[in-house]
Amino acid sequence: MISYECDYDTLSEYAGRLLERPTNFGGDDRYYRTHAPVIGKADYADDLMAESNFDTALDLLCSAADDGRNDTEISDEHVIDAGIRHWGWGQCSQIFVQVYADDVMPCRKCDSIADWAVSRKKHGRRRFLCASCKSDWDWDTEQYGLPALAPIKYRPKFTAAWREACSILSALEVYAVLDDSDYSEREWERWQSNVNEALEQAQREYEDDTEAQSAEIADSCHDEIGDLYGHEPESGVSWQKVEDIYREARDAYFTALANEHLNAPIAGQLAFA
Repeated sequence: MISYECDYDTLSEYAGRLLERPTNFGGDDRYYRTHAPVIGKADYADDLMAESNFDTALDLLCSAADDGRNDTEISDEHVIDAGIRHWGWGQCSQIFVQVYADDVMPCRKCDSIADWAVSRKKHGRRRFLCASCKSDWDWDTEQYGLPALAPIKYRPKFTAAWREACSILSALEVYAVLDDSDYSEREWERWQSNVNEALEQAQREYEDDTEAQSAEIADSCHDEIGDLYGHEPESGVSWQKVEDIYREARDAYFTALANEHLNAPIAGQLAFA
């Protein structure tokens, strides 16, 4: 995976975009408020790339959250593997990550994260306000001639998991796979499973063959079947091609057995030099 170290502005940009709660969303109150969606997958879509990216991202996010710890207390709170049902996609899995640290300051007037720290006296109590509520504070200050110090831009602290989440999102914008080795391994395993199914189907046509004979024939055409890897999308394999290869290997196998039998010496027959 390509690693990206995201700056504060990038972290803020992702947070602002991904914390927008859909109007028709009725899930956990943490979703889209304190925790933002990072990556998801449809549970029954049979999409190897989505599965690989999802599992890789989950491991990376939990590792980042628990870095330096011997338990999973932080990742249990900051990283949520949520199951969501959608009318169009069916059952989905979505990873939500807590964006801001637990000690972040909320806006004094609403539930938003504060953007500014304001005060009317040099040593007075600071009030933390979001951008929208600060506009009201500015209006009151100007309208009523109240004293005020220059507001200070408040920079809330992001969680380690969110920093890793933004690194993942940045990487996926450049390259579609988070972990090539994991994805390749899944492809190979899926292809092997499909080949085994195709071989079993081909062998059903020869019910009189023993298990030992079927295994020897399959071994004899292993390399030729292996050449089919990558010819079909989604780690698929042509059952017709496997059937043709197996039939040719079977013909060669029994032809060799027949020749061996015909050429074998007959008991009592004189051998001529």
